[in-house]
Amino acid sequence: MKRTSRWRLARVAMLAAVAVFVGTIAPSLTTAAPATAATDGQMIIPASGRIESRVGDGCRSNYRNHDGIDISGQGGTPIVAAYDGVIKTRASNSGYGYYVDIEHTGGYVTRYAHMAAQGSVAIGSRVTRGQQIGIVGNTGASTGAHLHFEVWRNGSVYTAINQGFVCLSTVARGNPIPLVFPGLSTAPISTVNSADYNGDGKADLLAVAGDSDLQFFAGNGRGGFLKPEIVTGAWGIHRHLTHADLNADGRADMLVARSDGVLEYYAGNTTGGFGEFGTPGAGWYDLLHVTSGADYTGDGIQDVLGASASGVLTIYRGNGTGTLPGPHITVGSGWNTIRLIAGGDFNGDRHGDIMAVGNDGTLYFYPGLGGRFGTRVALSTGWGSITALTGGVDYNGDKYPDLIARTSAGELYLYPGDGTGRLKSRSLIGPGWSGYFQIE
Repeated sequence: MKRTSRWRLARVAMLAAVAVFVGTIAPSLTTAAPATAATDGQMIIPASGRIESRVGDGCRSNYRNHDGIDISGQGGTPIVAAYDGVIKTRASNSGYGYYVDIEHTGGYVTRYAHMAAQGSVAIGSRVTRGQQIGIVGNTGASTGAHLHFEVWRNGSVYTAINQGFVCLSTVARGNPIPLVFPGLSTAPISTVNSADYNGDGKADLLAVAGDSDLQFFAGNGRGGFLKPEIVTGAWGIHRHLTHADLNADGRADMLVARSDGVLEYYAGNTTGGFGEFGTPGAGWYDLLHVTSGADYTGDGIQDVLGASASGVLTIYRGNGTGTLPGPHITVGSGWNTIRLIAGGDFNGDRHGDIMAVGNDGTLYFYPGLGGRFGTRVALSTGWGSITALTGGVDYNGDKYPDLIARTSAGELYLYPGDGTGRLKSRSLIGPGWSGYFQIE
């Protein structure tokens, strides 16, 4: 009887369970405190002043139909980003006046309203915690200079923000909000280590063997791998095995498409195995290509790429919770002329890129531009004999994403990345890999 390792998934139980069930104020010349990149999940207070209202609370023993925190203060003083993120909206209307929305990891969005003027950072730009994004004003439905600060998570007002503020107290810009924000507390996994399944800081491999066993190969951090362990069996009916950090918790997750088209998601756990299970979508089995392992939209959260049988490439947006809620982005066609793809941030600009082998045997690099891809660059020819491709993570310990490719002879090669979207000379990992259906 075949021994199953400590990595064995609780797959049978999970599948059984599934089956049964304006006055504009002159801009201030005062600068905000220095901005610092945040990895600790701690939001900061975005403006100085007194707390005059909270969510549903007028701060004077009276209910208000109100979705945020009102911080009254001197008009013209700085407003700073509460946490790292990407500018999602910069607009104005009769209610909020001038306002800015910032999208963060973990499904969070923060809103900064009644600004004196249009926000100072362009839509799509990445900001860091403490970076100035606007100025306190009195625009829209406002009776005095103040900042209206909202926090949303997964599309709903995050009412727990009330616990971080005391009515009628005075707060100072840049101080921590005394509140834990679930899902924001761990730094997103490094894109060069998003295949580190056992938590030792080294990128690993998963592979589906000819007998349908899912096997785990621990990386040695030097471009090689240890002997395999069996994770579970009966995986020959699956396609598109893909590594990712889809829940933004800093641990490698696994995606795979079932024969009925359902995409399965397995969250990496703290002991080096897999825990939470989900099904973030359907219709995935018949896709030509699926890859992940990077942020393809520029919002700091990893997404998934899928190419249809007709060659249309789509970015399936992640929200840091293990789901793919959208809106999805169609980014191009012609991907039915591509045989193999691998995703990752190959040029170090924090946007997900694609390495792809064309039907003509050419290896192409597609630079990611945040929601789209730039003009492809032909890197080399002679890739017609390659039968499997994965990567976008650091296998050899130099901190640059690499590629791994298998030849038709069953030889597995490491192609080290140089951090600019190009590759160095290959080295042989080993022979005998022809019996694997999938390598990831």
